Amino acid sequence: MGAPVILCGKTEQIGQGVIATLKPEYDVIHFVMSPASGAVQIPAILRGDQQPPSDSRLGSKDYSKPPVAVILGAAFDDGDTAVMMEAAAGIKPIPWLRPDLTKATPPVGPEYGKALVARIKVLLAQLEKEGKMNEETVQWY
Repeated sequence: MGAPVILCGKTEQIGQGVIATLKPEYDVIHFVMSPASGAVQIPAILRGDQQPPSDSRLGSKDYSKPPVAVILGAAFDDGDTAVMMEAAAGIKPIPWLRPDLTKATPPVGPEYGKALVARIKVLLAQLEKEGKMNEETVQWY
């Protein structure tokens, strides 16, 4: 099983593809669909809650190991990210990954998810190599 991560996205349809493409390196244990629900769910998961609230059926729901990162999709803006990060501040520092919207991506669809996941995997490997997986920072992919 891959390293546990939390994925934030507005649609389960795109989320499903991203989750499948993140495997086998990463296991999406929880899928967050809105900033409001993320502000409740992410802190619960970071505290080690084995049955956090959920508004999605996606994710392995394996909360036995804490997540190593929170990955946000393009639908989550600066304000959304701030709401969730503030709610989770100081519980367990991990990187929050956000898409760099200045980088070219394919149109939304199967290739879009694959392109972003490739960038996510590169960034997570880089953060791990640099020893930055225990820092509460925003990282751009």
